[in-house]
Amino acid sequence: MAILVMGVEWRGSAEASETEEQLPHVAEVLRIPVSRITEIQLIKRSLDARQRRKRWLANYRIELDTGEEELLARGIHGVRAWTERDAERYGLFDRATIPRETWPADVRPIVVGAGPAGLFAALRLAETGAKVLLLERGQPVEDRVPTVNQGWRNKIPLNPESNVVFGEGGAGTFSDGKIYTRKRDGDLGYIFQRLVQFGADPEIQQASYAHLGTDKVRAILPVFRERLRELGAEVRFNTSVSEFLNEGGRCVGVRLSDGTELRRGPVIVAAGHSARDTYRALYRAGAECVARPIAIGARIEHPQALIDMAQYRGERGDLPPASYRLTHSPSKGRSAHTFCMCPGGMVVPATAQEGRVVVNGMSFAARRAFWANSAIIVEVQANEYPKVGKNPLAGLDYQDRIEKKAFELAGGNYRAPAQRVEDLLSGGFSDSLPRSSYPQGLTAVDLNELLPPGLISGLKKAIRSFDHKLKGFAGPEALLIAPETRTTSPVRFLRGPDLHSQSLPDLLPVGEGAGYAGGIVSAALDGVRAAESLVERYAPRSTAGITGA
Repeated sequence: MAILVMGVEWRGSAEASETEEQLPHVAEVLRIPVSRITEIQLIKRSLDARQRRKRWLANYRIELDTGEEELLARGIHGVRAWTERDAERYGLFDRATIPRETWPADVRPIVVGAGPAGLFAALRLAETGAKVLLLERGQPVEDRVPTVNQGWRNKIPLNPESNVVFGEGGAGTFSDGKIYTRKRDGDLGYIFQRLVQFGADPEIQQASYAHLGTDKVRAILPVFRERLRELGAEVRFNTSVSEFLNEGGRCVGVRLSDGTELRRGPVIVAAGHSARDTYRALYRAGAECVARPIAIGARIEHPQALIDMAQYRGERGDLPPASYRLTHSPSKGRSAHTFCMCPGGMVVPATAQEGRVVVNGMSFAARRAFWANSAIIVEVQANEYPKVGKNPLAGLDYQDRIEKKAFELAGGNYRAPAQRVEDLLSGGFSDSLPRSSYPQGLTAVDLNELLPPGLISGLKKAIRSFDHKLKGFAGPEALLIAPETRTTSPVRFLRGPDLHSQSLPDLLPVGEGAGYAGGIVSAALDGVRAAESLVERYAPRSTAGITGA
């Protein structure tokens, strides 16, 4: 019998210490000789921020030689028997090993989009024996990254099919790679297991707020792709879907932009939050949808040292670059919050359409950049979209008008509109702008000319509120870069309990683009659940079949 030991203080440097180096301290907590511990496994480590103690706490799974019952009888705080539920909670149980029936020969699932939702949907299907076909409009990551980097340096025009949001890995390939979940059980554990198997730092299974890092995401993707192919999946890049085939009220396949038809569905659509042409194709095919609220604002950028001082009340030392999550929920007016905070990161262009400006943030794994940035976004209700009563896709036009105006105000060439925070709050124009991480250059603009009055008012109130919580947040070093419009999809495609479209069976809209996720892990989880819905229909659990382990 193994035991679980929780809340042990981590000794030494948070980055340099090895788990084995903690053995003497763990043995001291348990009041046993080190020799009695035959195996120790770090399963979670988190920063104890209570009263700004600046210390790390760790949970361990430990195997002892003998006498577990005697040790547990002592009633040591945070020490108990290890259970199967713990294996689920910490992602140590592999659900892919459950045997399945083989798939019918005439069924070949199609997955549209190779972002987190599409990749994990395809993987789960392939592990159960499906000969899945994964279609991605953009390039594989090895080609996509140089394409984007050259575009940022204005050396080549924007590629509408392969850019910051389209291509292998989806928008997550050019994001911070944060994983907003403390849970590791069930399908979440499965997702974390696979990420580690494909090259992610095992620490993501231990950290309370895990971070992949943009560079690590790019290294994981080729391994992920190769595993799909090993399992018999076909992966096609530079392949754009133009139509979804509706025959007899069911989705039977897709039509590609070159006119080719691919049948034998069903079809999982994981197109991401910026695939506006795909949304329209789904709507034309008969997939019922509704407009949904979104949040729009700007990126705020500070020197990372300022955030460290505000959060740690001093130099950070061995601690990681400080981050923050702030909310503003007034009794009257619009609520606002920070989103996708990137410590030691950069603000990046994130448009997929020509003549538009959109910004986002990202960090590499080391988070060593000079700046910290985060979106500050303000709520927009669906009834604010023009003609929304007649058009459930009206939110797309609302976003697009702001993005187009940003391009024009900044003078073209994909420069971004920017303003000092102090000037926005005082009503002044920024005669000069501080140095910034944004690679395509900034143009000083009065953001009142870009964002609707309601959003500007909400942005100002939120910034003033956040300045009370985080010293220097609205100070002279703070810069706003706009617009941040693609935080989520302004449309939701309605689906039933089996995740099929309510109005078009055999079409499964998933992830951020379908209106059911808000980040890498939630999108991946939605993709896995859609895949499981098909698996249970076509290849239910059995005592025989492909394990996918």
